[in-house]
Amino acid sequence: NAAISGEISYKGKVLSQKDKEKLRGKEFALVPQSVSFLDPLIKVEAQVRGPKPDMAKIEAQKEIFKRFQLDEKTEKLYPFQLSGGMARRVLVSTAVLSGAEVIIADEPTPGLDLDMAMEALKVFRELADEGKAVILITHDIDLAFHMADRIAVFYAGTTVEMAEAEVTMIPQTYVDLTDEAAIKSLQKTLDLLEDDDDVQAVY
Repeated sequence: NAAISGEISYKGKVLSQKDKEKLRGKEFALVPQSVSFLDPLIKVEAQVRGPKPDMAKIEAQKEIFKRFQLDEKTEKLYPFQLSGGMARRVLVSTAVLSGAEVIIADEPTPGLDLDMAMEALKVFRELADEGKAVILITHDIDLAFHMADRIAVFYAGTTVEMAEAEVTMIPQTYVDLTDEAAIKSLQKTLDLLEDDDDVQAVY
């Protein structure tokens, strides 16, 4: 069981529960971690476009599907007919087309290959550059360094650290130098840092 406390402020106003319910799905959009979020009884096109879409919305949906390499027939499918990666791209498309001012993306890239994961994050970056607020929740710190303006590290419900993406947040990184994948991951991070002295590998 979880205990929830605190306040959410949006555009200078502390939101009541009623305010939050009113904004969800309109000004706030969620890319959920689970692909089971899609309604199994409704075709993809209706879920992505929303109720009573105009031609501009329909064309926008077709364009974002092309960008995410989703075949045109995908819009006529039900969620159970999608692979995990396809369902993930459909969920990202839904948030992009929502017109929301705040997008919360909870682990949006699992099940996607690296190229498609980077494309999804590129879309989020473009939305942020347009003035949208994008909150990306991820375990992949390398991708976060590439795409984010600011990074916050959380542990056990506590904010451990928050800093600009260009700033080294963790003064010591301990790496098993027998683990080739760990070394490659560290190298990616090192390439993004201005001062390698802030990162120490310990045998």
